[in-house]
Amino acid sequence: MKKLLVLSLFMIPGLTFEVSSQDLIITNRDLQIGGTLELPDGHEKGNPLVIMITGSGAQDRDETIFGFKPFQQIANHLKENGIASFRYDDREIGSSTGDFAASTLDDLSNDVDVIMDYFQFQAEEIFDDFILLGHSQGGVVSARVAAKDVRVKGVILIASTTVPLKEVINEQVTLIQRAMGKSENDIEYILSFQEKAYETSRLNEGWDELKIEYQKLIEREVANLPAAQRQYIVDVEAFANTQFNTAVTPLRAPQMRSLLHHDPATDIDGLEIPILALFGGKDTQVTPSQNETVLVEICENDLMNCEIQNFADANHLFQKANSGFMNEYAMLPKEFVDGFLVSISDWVNAFN
Repeated sequence: MKKLLVLSLFMIPGLTFEVSSQDLIITNRDLQIGGTLELPDGHEKGNPLVIMITGSGAQDRDETIFGFKPFQQIANHLKENGIASFRYDDREIGSSTGDFAASTLDDLSNDVDVIMDYFQFQAEEIFDDFILLGHSQGGVVSARVAAKDVRVKGVILIASTTVPLKEVINEQVTLIQRAMGKSENDIEYILSFQEKAYETSRLNEGWDELKIEYQKLIEREVANLPAAQRQYIVDVEAFANTQFNTAVTPLRAPQMRSLLHHDPATDIDGLEIPILALFGGKDTQVTPSQNETVLVEICENDLMNCEIQNFADANHLFQKANSGFMNEYAMLPKEFVDGFLVSISDWVNAFN
């Protein structure tokens, strides 16, 4: 097993911790999972390990997005407050092997099981209890694992979906199209195609017919463009093929097919462990109006131990946002909104 040990010192009021940062390789059958354990030396045995699970798309262990490293910042904050954490590269990224797009929801959940097995039975520092922290799609994986494994003592859902992915995508499409000034009729036409795409993905057949439908959609879209923009699209069919391969073909991947129709609420419903759920008020990827409201209803109906917070000015990455749309992520400061990190560490330390 490859291991890199780096030591550093830091201070928090009244306590001094020696921090051990260890890069690990964990084996999952023929796969390798590369990740980093942040272990404050002053932590007490018996405290849970926070395992961090990234959002959609193949991500590195820091969940690096436009130079912003959310998971690295969360891990650093946790260790400064005496909390151990482990974050890892998705399959096919960094030190991890495998095929990310070909991995299903069950595969991603199994990776977390393997990580917990390692820290419970093989690691130098043993943990029996775990808290799963999942961002966006990572929250879906977290809930899936927690619903089946008693070793999970708490779940932190960060901008996590509580409805099937196809509904989340429809919400994203609607917001983007409205921001572009599209009419409700135009949006309805696009959503109608989306439903055909979801059903094609579910059945995994009829892709050629779907491609023809998509070409009709693109022809309609191009025809509605201003003349100044339309002149740059010389070959509409070639343009449609390119767009189809970029936007629709990914729905054929096993991971997308396993997530599109899965309802995260079925895993969250009835969890008998504490849940911390954080939402961004300006999030346009996982909107509170669609997802927070569902979670509130589940928690209230089942009398669950839920703490739900909404950061009014935060986007999907919990940066202080203007519009909340993805096109401004790269231009915003690489930092979280006030109170975000403290909410996580305070909640975790309640276990200790």
